[in-house]
Parts: sequence; C-alpha cells; structure tokens
Amino acid sequence: MKLVDSFADVLRSERNGRTVPLTLFYANFKNDAINICYGFVEGKDDPSYYRGVIERQLQSNCMILLYPSNGKENVKYIFDTIRAKGYPRDRIVYFMDRDLSSMVEDDNLVKDEYVYITDNYSIENDILNENTLLAVLQDILGFSSLSINDKDSIKALYREQLSSFQNYMLPIMATIVIWKRKSIKHANYNNLETKKMFRVNDGKLSLKISKAQVIKQLFKSSSMDYSMYDPAQTDEIIKEIQQKRLSAQIIRGKYLSDFFVMFCNSLYCDYERIGLNKSNKGRELSKRDIMETAAPRCCPPKSLITFIDKTICYYFNKINVA
Repeated sequence: MKLVDSFADVLRSERNGRTVPLTLFYANFKNDAINICYGFVEGKDDPSYYRGVIERQLQSNCMILLYPSNGKENVKYIFDTIRAKGYPRDRIVYFMDRDLSSMVEDDNLVKDEYVYITDNYSIENDILNENTLLAVLQDILGFSSLSINDKDSIKALYREQLSSFQNYMLPIMATIVIWKRKSIKHANYNNLETKKMFRVNDGKLSLKISKAQVIKQLFKSSSMDYSMYDPAQTDEIIKEIQQKRLSAQIIRGKYLSDFFVMFCNSLYCDYERIGLNKSNKGRELSKRDIMETAAPRCCPPKSLITFIDKTICYYFNKINVA
C-alpha cells in the first residue's frame, strides 16, 4: 500500500488550515527512520512541555517530532486520517485535553491506547501545583533560600487561595457546562479575562467586582445574552460538579494559569508584608512563563509517564535501537 502521494499532491489536496500539521507530518515521515516517533498535540505551546517529558524517558539516539494541531477537533481529524492511510500505529501518539468531558459528552475525545487524555481539564491543571510553585519561587522570583517553614506556609497559603478561586469559578464553569449541553457553539468563553475580575494582594485572592457581576462578565465577554442566565439551573450543575468531586479538575487551564501568575506576582511584590525574604532580585511572571518556565519545573503526572512508557518507550525497546 502506498502510504502517501507525492508532496506536491498533498499540498494541493490539503488546503484546509487544519491539515497543515498533516502536511508537515507527510513531509517528515520516513518509514525506514525507525529511531523517530511522531506526535500531535492540541496547542502551539504544548510541544515544549510534552517533548521535555518524553525526551527524559528516551534513549539519547531516539527522537520525537511533535506537531501542534490547533485544537482537539483537529487532533481527532488527524488521528482518523492517519489511521485510514495505514501508517504504523506504534510510532504515532496523540495528546488531548479532557476539557469538560466528565460533564458533557465530547465527540472529539478519542479513546485509544495511543491517545493520551489529561487527568483533568488540561495539562495546566497538572502543571500548576504546589511543588511547581515552590520551584518557580526559588528559581525565578528570587526566593532561592526559603526555609522549610516558609515553604510549608506558602504551600498552605496557595492551597487556601486556590480553593477560594475554584469556588468563585464554579458558577462560571457550570454555566459553560450548560452552554455545552445545549450545543451553543457561539459562546466564546475564551475571551473571559479573569484578571479583570480578581486581584491577589499580600497572597490573598479577592474580587474586583461583585459576585453578581462575575456571571455578567462571563456573558458579556462571551457575547451571550444575560437574560438566558438561569441561577437555579446553574446551582444544579454546581451541585452535580461537587457530587462528582470535580471542583478542582474542571477549572479551565487558561483561567487557572491567570490565577497562578497573579499569585506568584503577589508573592514577588508583597513578600515583606507576607513575611518572606528574598535572596536575589528575581522577576515577575508573565502568561508565557506557564509553559516556558513553570512546566519544565513540574513533576509530570503518573498517567503521562505510564502512557509514554507503554507507547513510545515500548516501541523503541521493541526494535532494540542501539
């Protein structure tokens, strides 16, 4: 079976933007280059994180090429297309965010041994934990000489404020669940800017606006009619989320990233009032630092380590790449 037409034919036939990663894959795939595996991820910032985790488990002469695919729907399209063309399954892996599939059926979620699905909403939910926070504080923000007591106090403060943030965000996530269940596709909740709603001073989270305005902000930024808001229905969904113990796992990674940056920058700016001492100047975080700076300092989830071991590492061990 011929695996792929000529590259020129591919370029002519694959004109849809979602096929750009496929075009790159077709150009790069070498059937006899057995020391190379391939993978597809959702976002443009995802390759740096997944590549770092994968390469720590690989032999030095093995390689993984990762392609950002601009969303889960495109990863599924690529998965279906590659499987239909007969490429070797054991050399190609896929990475997907779970998103709201614990609450809403997701037709784009692919369940397959070569597809990794995040434990929580997104990979950010695994990255932005207490240990990553301490690593960022010490390596980036200027607190390289924290005492054990300081570390314990910071972790406790982070847990407390993160729990508060999650509680504030539950009505928002519940509303998004409602929109998803009703198949309302034009609700652009990606536009919600949590920094306009929250502040963190002295390590403590607080609202810039009233609780009532929080939901109004979601509707406004998502270009949705606020008259559609049903508090009773939202409360029912919140109750369902809590019963399923999903309050922490269901928060969007984008929103969680905003909170993490705000919390870190508060420690950087307000450290004296919090009772901390800096050992060097350090710097504040930006949103870009989530994948570029925080992610490489986190301990990957066990599910991801196991997935890599059972797929990519198993393949290389099987062929005895020397």
